Amino acid sequence: MSTWRRLPPALPEELVEEIVLRFPPDDPAGLLSASLVCKSWCRVISGTDFHRRFREHHRTPPLLGIIHSSVGISFGRGGCIKQTQFMPASTFLLNTANMSRWCAIDTLHGRILFGDYDSTELFVWSPAPGEVRRLPALLPLGKYSWSAALLCATAGCNHLDCSGAFVVVFVGTYIVKVTTSAYIYSSEQHEWSTPIYMQDRSVQGIKRPSARVGNTVYFICKRSTKLLAYELCKRELSFVSIPSTCWSYSFTVFATADEGRLGFATAEWFRLFTWSREAGSLDGDAGWTQQRVFEIDKLLPSSTLSYQYDLFATTNNGVIVVKGNSVLFAIDLKSGEVKKLLDGSAVRSISDVVPYIGFCTPTSSHQYKFA
Repeated sequence: MSTWRRLPPALPEELVEEIVLRFPPDDPAGLLSASLVCKSWCRVISGTDFHRRFREHHRTPPLLGIIHSSVGISFGRGGCIKQTQFMPASTFLLNTANMSRWCAIDTLHGRILFGDYDSTELFVWSPAPGEVRRLPALLPLGKYSWSAALLCATAGCNHLDCSGAFVVVFVGTYIVKVTTSAYIYSSEQHEWSTPIYMQDRSVQGIKRPSARVGNTVYFICKRSTKLLAYELCKRELSFVSIPSTCWSYSFTVFATADEGRLGFATAEWFRLFTWSREAGSLDGDAGWTQQRVFEIDKLLPSSTLSYQYDLFATTNNGVIVVKGNSVLFAIDLKSGEVKKLLDGSAVRSISDVVPYIGFCTPTSSHQYKFA
């Protein structure tokens, strides 16, 4: 004779929310699995209030992965080709089938700014809805040494309820005439602004990445001891000197976790140094304050250590991706925690690293929503 058992009562939705709110932010697949438990859980997790609370609870957006170029052999073309790939640093997976011939430049709230490898056009891809916004033709990009930044169009936006409008800041140096120009693209007007120009022979080109602090976007200049700063409101170009002790080493710039300062990091032998600078500080060494020194040889196995490193910074989450000869890792500048992403000879073929960060929660249709 079978015994009938009463099912336990369902958890109140308020309690469900408090539980899943504490899921680690670098485990979006865990949230997605939880949303599939039942309709009630899906309703909680896909709700706007949960999305807001999840971001406010964790505050710092996680590193979901990196987008990078790698060199491969093309048997059909008889040579080497560059391909863009996604390397996860979390449980999030990005479909890269459509972007192998695109070169990632910047990311913002799930969107990715790309250029094609033929240097003819720019476009913004939103993976979650699968939308591609092609930007109007601007310049013959192959004649310029350039970079660009993808920014939210709403000033002071907390990125929880923003309209989704964005701007792209393009800065490029025309190699022949050594003239640097800056343009702004608006997704709302779908057009580029009139350019502003600067002629300075010390600027021999622009490197990635860029960093935004307040209303200023900072770009790294090739073979230079200066950063190029573009002020969004005033539409002005100016220079900021890097710390003089760092002139001979690889470095990167970033917005600090509190978004109030310009961050600077450089690697020298087995040590990584970080600096910060207040907006409006005096130019030169007086404007920089050294923050921390990380002993890389104490954080990584000795077999993976290098004498030279390439640095790739994220935006306002306090994580830097570091590439050595045989190791690729991420370091949390606040906790000092290191996360190895890749080791071995495959590291050497990796270039053009763009960290992909953001909060990622499920929708009612079991897709992802970013912020």
